[in-house]
Amino acid sequence: MTRLRLVLVLAIALATVGLATPARAGLLDSLLGGSSGEGTSTASEATTAEACRPFAVPVLDLGLGSCPGVRPGARVQTDNGSCTLNFLFRGSDGERYMGTAGHCILSTLPISQNIGEQSFAAGEGPEARDGDGNRIGEFTYAIQDNARDFGLVRLDDNVVASPQVAQFGGPTGVNDELTTGPTTLSLFGNPLGIGGPLASGRTLLAPGGLPDPDTVGAIGVALPGDSGGPVLDEQGRAVGVLVSVGVGLSPISNPGPIGITRLTPQVDQAERVIGVDLTLQTAPQL
Repeated sequence: MTRLRLVLVLAIALATVGLATPARAGLLDSLLGGSSGEGTSTASEATTAEACRPFAVPVLDLGLGSCPGVRPGARVQTDNGSCTLNFLFRGSDGERYMGTAGHCILSTLPISQNIGEQSFAAGEGPEARDGDGNRIGEFTYAIQDNARDFGLVRLDDNVVASPQVAQFGGPTGVNDELTTGPTTLSLFGNPLGIGGPLASGRTLLAPGGLPDPDTVGAIGVALPGDSGGPVLDEQGRAVGVLVSVGVGLSPISNPGPIGITRLTPQVDQAERVIGVDLTLQTAPQL
């Protein structure tokens, strides 16, 4: 491990004892002058491994290391910066869509902003690239408006994609329940916008449960680059999408350092705007 990577791993460990910043969780690259992905080639058509368990670091409650291919938890790059993909959907139009956070394409700064909502016709959306800078598709929809923060990438036909969340597996379905008891959640993201060896799975705690149909507040570690990452419950069900770190950046009824927008309202709104029914693609837990 290089000295830089060691320092970054230690930074993640230190974050578990109180790091919180009033910023959206993605778009680290925009602070550094743009996305690091400059590749223009097409993503590989090699088969994506369904089961992927990055190297576990139990003492830090982390699973360090990336998973191959285009899948939930993989890094996605735009001209605005670096974020994380969440879930794979099959559209009623026959296309495949991957979710991320809307501010990954709508914002130019990693701060909370209410930009609005946009849809893009085929061939006109901003390009989405994988962690190596290879094109995987283009954005067809994005919203960043208070609690709503969601984007959809229409995948190119020759891009192989897996529905299975890195390290944790699933989603086994969707969790739309409203609960008030402490709830353990899982997140897989790309902290610090780097991915690769530092991509990681983490445990989050929603101390007040899931009482709000739109948002969840959780305690744990989320850093720039994690935006858009998939959040699951203990049964492997999709709860939502990580959108922010810090306190009070969205109208969260259950306040916590980490902001999560629940999945179903985001998907319902996207369907209305783009006129396509979206079906979540499921996978077994690992």
